[in-house]
Amino acid sequence: VPIRALRREYIQQTESLIQSKQIELIRLGTFQGRLSSNPKFDSTNGCAVISPLVVATHIAPVQVQKRLQLKQTFNSSSSKYGISNSAINEIIDKRAPPVLQTVRHRLGLMRHALIIPSDVHDYLVDERILTQESFVGACGGNIMDPSHTQELVRMLVDGQQGSSKTSKTCSACKVGAALFFREHVVSIVKVPLANGHAYFDIIDSLPNPRTGGMASRTRCKDLSSFEAMLKCYAATRFSDPHCNFIDSNAWN
Repeated sequence: VPIRALRREYIQQTESLIQSKQIELIRLGTFQGRLSSNPKFDSTNGCAVISPLVVATHIAPVQVQKRLQLKQTFNSSSSKYGISNSAINEIIDKRAPPVLQTVRHRLGLMRHALIIPSDVHDYLVDERILTQESFVGACGGNIMDPSHTQELVRMLVDGQQGSSKTSKTCSACKVGAALFFREHVVSIVKVPLANGHAYFDIIDSLPNPRTGGMASRTRCKDLSSFEAMLKCYAATRFSDPHCNFIDSNAWN
C-alpha cells in the first residue's frame, strides 16, 4: 500500500476518534523556543531534553522536583492525570534550558544545535534526574511496521520489557517513553485510572496550529486510540518527497 494512502487513512481514522472524543487535543501554555530572545530560558531545539524531563516528572515527580528545584509539588501516586500541564510548561520554559546549555557545552555544540537523545540520557542518569533502575528498555526499527511498534506498546502497557503476562503491579503504574523519530522527540506517558484502564498522552513541545500555536498534549483515552494516533503521528512526519522515496525503495 502506498505510504500516501496509509497517511490519508490514518489521518481520517484519527479525525474520527477526535470527533468521538476518544482522542482529545489539549493546548499547553508555551512551546519550545518561545523565550528564545533570553538565552537563560531558550529551549529552541530542546526536545531531546524536554521529553525525558516530562517523562521523569510524570514517573517520579518528587525526585525530579528535588533535583531541578521545581516550583510546584506533585503527588506521585494519587494525581489523577499524571504530570500537570503547568509542570510541562515549566519544564519547557525554565527547567530544560539550563540542562540544554550544560549538555551542549559538554559536547562542544552551538547554542541551537540538535542533541542526540542518548547523550541527554547519560547526563540525566549521571545527575540522578533519571535513575537506571527506572529504565525499562529501548526499542527501534520501522515505525510503520506493527511488529516493531507493538514492542513499544507492550512496554508502556506492562511497564516492563519482554513480558508475556501483564502483572497487576506494572499495569497499574505510571510509565513513560521518549519517542525519537525524524529528528524530533516527543513524550508518551501512561496515566493509570482508578477503573483499571489508562490514558496514553503524547506530549509534543513544538507549536501546533490546532492548539493555537502552542505545544500540545494529545490524550488517547484507550489503547486502540493510542495505537491509531501513533500511526498517524508517524505517517504525518513524512513529507511528499519522503513518501516518494519510501514507495520507491524496499525497507532494509
